[in-house]
Amino acid sequence: MVIVEANRIQAVDRRTALEPHLRERGASISMRDLGGRWLMPGLMDMHVHLSLALPGPAQLAARLETDMAVTLRAYRNALDGLQAGVTFMRTLGDARFVDLELKRAINAGQVTGPRLFCAGQAVIITGGHGFGSGASLEADGADGFRQAVRRQLRAGADVIKIAITGGIAGEYEQIRDSQATYAEMEAACQAAHNAGRRITAHAGSAVAISSGVRAGLDCVEHGYFLDQPTVDLMSDRSVYLVPTLSVSRAEDYMRRIGCPQWMIDKSLRAGDEHMRSFQLALASGVPMAMGTDMLPADPYDGTLAVYREVEWMVEGGMPEMAALRAATFSAAELCGVQADLGSISTGKLADLVAMPANPLEDIRALRGIDFVVKDGAVVRDGCN
Repeated sequence: MVIVEANRIQAVDRRTALEPHLRERGASISMRDLGGRWLMPGLMDMHVHLSLALPGPAQLAARLETDMAVTLRAYRNALDGLQAGVTFMRTLGDARFVDLELKRAINAGQVTGPRLFCAGQAVIITGGHGFGSGASLEADGADGFRQAVRRQLRAGADVIKIAITGGIAGEYEQIRDSQATYAEMEAACQAAHNAGRRITAHAGSAVAISSGVRAGLDCVEHGYFLDQPTVDLMSDRSVYLVPTLSVSRAEDYMRRIGCPQWMIDKSLRAGDEHMRSFQLALASGVPMAMGTDMLPADPYDGTLAVYREVEWMVEGGMPEMAALRAATFSAAELCGVQADLGSISTGKLADLVAMPANPLEDIRALRGIDFVVKDGAVVRDGCN
C-alpha cells in the first residue's frame, strides 16, 4: 500500500502495517485498488525534443509554423508522453524556447503535463550539429560559447547542452567530426557550473568525448563511438552516458516519417558500433540514464519509443533492474532531483505508473502501463 496526501507519498508498507493509519483517517481516505498491478516510479526520459522535426517533410513544415503552432505541437507531444507514463522529461534543444514556456505553464497549473527539465537551445559552433533548426544557438570561441550559455541561463535553463561532434541528422557532417575546441567546451562548462547547472553534450567520437570530459562535462549524449580509455575516464569522473540506442536502429521509423536516405544510411552504419560502445560503457561502470532522442510516445518498432529504448538497454546486456533504475532513480540523480523523485519512498513526490505484469521478469511489461499518476493526481486510469 502507498498512501499519498496532496502530492507526496506519506507511507509505503504492507496494508496490515498501515491499518492504524487507515483507521485514524477513516472516511477521509480515498482507496484505489489497482487489481494486483506492479507499481513503480514514473518514467524519466533524459533526451527529448518536444518540437522535434527531423530532416524531411516534418522539418520543412516546421519552418512555416507560427509560434502558436509549434507550441501546440510541442504540448501535444508532452501530453502524449505523460499518458505513456513519462512523468519527467529532460528537454535538450527546442525551437523558440517552447520547452521553457511549457514548463512555466505546467508548473503554474495552467495545463496538465509532465515535469520538464529544460535546456532551452543547444549551443553549437557556426554550422554545427543542428544548425538552422531553431533549437540551437551558433557561437564561436570561448567567449562566444560562454555568452551563448549565459543566454540559456537568462531564459531559465535547468541544464546546458552543447554539441561537440557531428551527428546522424546532419547532411554535411560526419558523426565522428569534432566541432568544438577544448577552450569552447571549457568555457561552456565553467559558465554552467558557475550558475550551479550541469552540462551535457551531443557527442559521437571518443576523441571529442575524452576532451569534453576533461573540460568538465557532466554527461554525454549518444556516445556512438566510445573506446576503453574514454569509458574509463567517464567512469572515474562519474560522467553519465545517455545512450539513446533507438536512434541508430530505427530504419522503419525513419522511412515512415519521410527521413532522407542519407540520414537512414548514416544511422544504420552507426548501429553496431553504437551498441558495442554502450556495452563497453556498461562493463566499465559508467553511470547511465535512459533517453530516447525521439518523442517518448512515438510509435516505434511495434510499441512506443520510450518502452523500446528501455528494452534495447536490456537487449544490450543491462539487467532489468538496472534498466528500470536508468529510467527512474539514476535519471533523477543525473538531474539532481533524487530527493523528490525516482523512487517510491516516503516524502517523495507522487509520480507513479502501474502495469499488469512484472517488468523485472520481462521488460516488455512496460508496454502495458495503463495507470499514471503525476504529482498525486491520476492522469490515466486503465485499471477498470
